Amino acid sequence: MTPRPSAPTASARGVHKPRSESPLRAMTGYEEEAVEAHQRDSNTAALCNEIVARCSVAPGADFEAAYARVRELTTVERDAALVRIRQLSLGDVVHLEVACPTCGQKNEVDFKLSQLPLPEAPVPTEVELELPGHGLPAEPAARTALARTPTAGDQEDLLSAGLESESARRTFLLARVLVRYAGEEGPFDESFVRALPIAARAAIERAIESALPDLDLGMAVQCSSCSAGFESPFDVAAFFLPS
Repeated sequence: MTPRPSAPTASARGVHKPRSESPLRAMTGYEEEAVEAHQRDSNTAALCNEIVARCSVAPGADFEAAYARVRELTTVERDAALVRIRQLSLGDVVHLEVACPTCGQKNEVDFKLSQLPLPEAPVPTEVELELPGHGLPAEPAARTALARTPTAGDQEDLLSAGLESESARRTFLLARVLVRYAGEEGPFDESFVRALPIAARAAIERAIESALPDLDLGMAVQCSSCSAGFESPFDVAAFFLPS
């Protein structure tokens, strides 16, 4: 996303420690086959959720209940679980080969998972913020919004929706996470969220992003050939399969 102005005053609520419902284990052939079977799927969140669910139960065991629990994790908690599974399975060092989008040169990149900013402080489950604008009622309670933080299930369903534009994706997600708006209690549908002022929509999104720890599994890379800088997105197969 492009840089935006700072968000209005927001406060995190309902915090809890990062957690996974079950102890995690290293990947086995079951998970290796699952990654290879789905590595080209567009919905990478579904595969990530499945890996965490599978590695929360015994190898080959039914993971349906675990999958439902993983979907309730915040995206940050789910990503932290992915990092831990990778460490248990293949160690702390990740070796990747990524192509430069400018010149096509392949770059070899090594990094340590232990250097990632894994969340240790409580992860918020809700965020309350003061709404921008002057057309709102004078009562303080009617000038605020309350949203829950997105879950791994929200991310999976968003990718499944196949929405093309950023604004459509924002509408889809805000309709799911918005709990209260300007004194009105949810749930809200997409028509309601679509009719909100764009400043309010952006402010809610910024407040959620600001409240969550910054755990990005993508990488900033500088090409060894042409020196161009680029962002390498998270590659599930490269991350989890032995090189």
